[in-house]
Amino acid sequence: MATLQLAPLDAKLIYLALQYHLARPGAELDPESKQPLAHGLAEVAQALEPQLDRAVATVELSEYQRQRLLSAIAGTMNELKTYPLLDAVPPERGGGRRTTVPGFDAVLRRLFPEVDDEPDEAPQLAGHFMSLRRRLEDAAAAAAEEEASTPARSPWWRFWQQ
Repeated sequence: MATLQLAPLDAKLIYLALQYHLARPGAELDPESKQPLAHGLAEVAQALEPQLDRAVATVELSEYQRQRLLSAIAGTMNELKTYPLLDAVPPERGGGRRTTVPGFDAVLRRLFPEVDDEPDEAPQLAGHFMSLRRRLEDAAAAAAEEEASTPARSPWWRFWQQ
């Protein structure tokens, strides 16, 4: 398990990516058994949501969850890049812009209200996502290197092998 310490902007971005992931049909199903995952990204979203207003949010991710999060980040970046190009819905029909992912635009406007007034802010968020994604990948690579470089110790009673 990897522990992530997130600044407020990063925590909101991760939460947005989690909501994108969870809105996709079948995202939290095991591909083989078609049963709900025991430790998917839904539990990460539940742990992160109450921490969104804190100075530092902390979440733990398994390697599987980290891979799924990176996939969710990529999809969220695509949604954000196209957000200014979407047609705005008239106020009498709910207002705002509608993305292809159900509920994504509502979460986006709740976390980043400036996007509602200025849709061109959404691609700026995609830029932040890119740097966040790189940091997640670098942290995973560093953890893998550290784990590989740590020598395996012999049991203590085999002191002549240490």
